[in-house]
Amino acid sequence: MSLNICLIKPSILHKSSSFALLPTAPLGLAYIAAALKKHNYNIEVIDSSAEGFKQVERFKDDLYLYGLNEEQIIARIRPDVDVICFALMFTNNWLSSRSLINKVREKFPSATLIAGGEHATAAPELCLKQSPLNYIVLGEGEETIVELVQAIQNQVPKEEIGGIAYLLEGQLVRNKARKRIKNVKDIAWPAWELFPIQKYFDNKMSHGVYRGRTLPVMATRGCPYTCTFCSNPQMWGRNYEMRPPEDFIDELEHLNKTYGVSNFDLYDLTAIIFKDWIVAMCQGILDRGLDITYQLPSGTRAEAIDYEVADLLFRSGCKNITYAPESGSKEVLRAVKKKVKIEKMLDSISYSRKAGINVHLNMIIGFPDDTHRNFWQTWWFIVKCSWYGANDMAMAVFTPYPGSELYDRLTKEGKVDIFDDKCIIEIINSYDLWPNKVYCNHMSETMVKVYVFIALITFYGTNYLFRPLRFFKTIRNILQHKHESRLEQILYKNFFRNIFDNVVFQKISKLGNRIANFF
Repeated sequence: MSLNICLIKPSILHKSSSFALLPTAPLGLAYIAAALKKHNYNIEVIDSSAEGFKQVERFKDDLYLYGLNEEQIIARIRPDVDVICFALMFTNNWLSSRSLINKVREKFPSATLIAGGEHATAAPELCLKQSPLNYIVLGEGEETIVELVQAIQNQVPKEEIGGIAYLLEGQLVRNKARKRIKNVKDIAWPAWELFPIQKYFDNKMSHGVYRGRTLPVMATRGCPYTCTFCSNPQMWGRNYEMRPPEDFIDELEHLNKTYGVSNFDLYDLTAIIFKDWIVAMCQGILDRGLDITYQLPSGTRAEAIDYEVADLLFRSGCKNITYAPESGSKEVLRAVKKKVKIEKMLDSISYSRKAGINVHLNMIIGFPDDTHRNFWQTWWFIVKCSWYGANDMAMAVFTPYPGSELYDRLTKEGKVDIFDDKCIIEIINSYDLWPNKVYCNHMSETMVKVYVFIALITFYGTNYLFRPLRFFKTIRNILQHKHESRLEQILYKNFFRNIFDNVVFQKISKLGNRIANFF
């Protein structure tokens, strides 16, 4: 008899002042659902943030839960469930997810509880010791979850299953590491038919800029780089596997025809490395005549993007691209093992702008060894990026994430402790514009926050100075709810959405729209 399996995406935990964007469809969980469905298990999905999109409840203090609450989630789980799997992607959700897992155990004492995702992979001991989880799936999960569920069904020992962790007599046990999936084209496409994706469409949810019905996709898996602030080397290893371009385009075409998806967010860790692959992908989209847009929001390497590639990207539907230099200081880049050639990145930004693509920058300040001199080197790089054509920027304060090399270093130095809830709260605080905690040895918290303000004012000030029409386009896009940048999304979400819901304002804004359209 087939097992009954429930997959849960927990609700999102944020402060009321968070600048985080809207929740997005859970791509990883959709892949897991597809792997289990392929083996004929009975699958139900509870996507808490989608099903409870407009629901906000206080969790504790200034922390709020966005999505279904614990009672609502538990009420949706079928009484005869055998296995319950939790997607634990982000550490900032651990406090509320931990509470949910404990409540689920009380209601379903005989069910097997499993968790996976980047947070679970980075901190398996924390998850197992602070909650009644039975197993953690480490890293890439499609093969592991199937083998684990089969072992549960057949009641056989779990010691030989690669890629899982569990407690034995109170001590953490990690089984042998599982090899990465080499033939990524054979992985079943995400089982979106099990998810409430219409709610994502209705509420215009997107990781990148919203440009119509949106779903996330992945063209490649893994990342060959080892940045010290990133947890992905532990999650994925250094193997970099690319799907054949035609297989990826087949999926885009399927989602477009089946669900009317017209916009795609690529969740690749590093989407563009090899020019031949990206050219083949773009040409394939053009040859099929797919009327779609797509975005590369994850942080792209610049080396492969010359004008030929940028033009192909734009003509095949790429409207937004994110570059992740992180710093303009070569000294910092060497220290954090970020293999970026900033001169080539400036050229690439220029090519993308000339092709018509909106360029977003990801920058980080406050690494442990950052200095004032490093900031001013970054400041000058930001000015040059603005001149070369970047039109959007996020300046984040460094926060150590479990599973990263810098997190391990700070743990050894006694500056962070994942088992202390205060550490989790500091990660939640990192979604504010100015987080409370700074881990820099050479700059005070006050100066780091001042530098964030200076960087943002400099970037957007020079941006509108170099290209004055952009200011009016920003106003137009906010008024018309047609966003072309993360800045416009964040401004609308955090400052203007409630105003725009006012009927009187809607009438007044019609005149503003006409004026803004002039530009």
